[in-house]
Amino acid sequence: MNGKMKINISLIGYGYWGQRLYRYLKEKFIIRHVCALNVKKEGIFTKNIEWDDVSAVVIATPIETHYKIVKEALLAGKNVLCEKPLTTNSKEALELKKLAQRKKLILQTEFTYTFSRALKKAKEIDIGKIEAIEMTLGYAGRFMKHNVYWLLGSHLLSILDMLVPLSKLKFKKIDFIKNETGTILFDGNVKGSLTVSLNYPEKRMKVILYGEKGTIVYSSMEEPSLRVIYYRKDRGIIGDKLITKTRKYHINEKDNLRFAIEHFYKALKNKEKSNISRALVVTNVLEKII
Repeated sequence: MNGKMKINISLIGYGYWGQRLYRYLKEKFIIRHVCALNVKKEGIFTKNIEWDDVSAVVIATPIETHYKIVKEALLAGKNVLCEKPLTTNSKEALELKKLAQRKKLILQTEFTYTFSRALKKAKEIDIGKIEAIEMTLGYAGRFMKHNVYWLLGSHLLSILDMLVPLSKLKFKKIDFIKNETGTILFDGNVKGSLTVSLNYPEKRMKVILYGEKGTIVYSSMEEPSLRVIYYRKDRGIIGDKLITKTRKYHINEKDNLRFAIEHFYKALKNKEKSNISRALVVTNVLEKII
């Protein structure tokens, strides 16, 4: 695509997340259609809107509709940005990947936190060998009908994949409240836990990296969003001062969705790569443990 060309898109799904996407999409794209159909009752959207002037489709519909809508969009020759998870079935996810490749289209999943500037900064900070990773993501959202691992676990797995390839880890889950609260345990080059809950009284998001030289603490809900706590070299000696210094990074965490959309825009301009491989491995992990 020419770098100066304006890209026409369609937004499919205009619920809570679709409305958030719309605010940022209009900064980078010309939104030709907004489709808020109940796709389960009224049929797939391509039967209801004109496609000729649309280069890409952004999909923010219920999880169970993703596969069918993404496939139809790709078959129609449209690039796709889909809300996470791409699908809940590895075979379907792989099929979509191969279809996008065959038709030379961009297929990207909107893993919001993977576009966080604070988390990208955390990857650059030297705290020695990572010994353990702990993550927590919670909402007050028991009204959500999907299970918590697909809704929130997919977010945390996408972050973990930034730090350690998921393919090198083994996973199991422990349910505290079925489909609503639980922990995914992982083991391999690094060990740790991903705790997710739809029963929190408020939103909570935290990532902690425990390293040989210190600890990194990230929270999208706190200020500063990123802290690094450095240890003494002889930190195992009880009674001595453990922490030598703390460094704080005041990085804005309110624009991660904007960064995700900018990445898709650049991918359409051949300036970034799709994250389809991450979407596949996240789906594969969750499919095996749920």
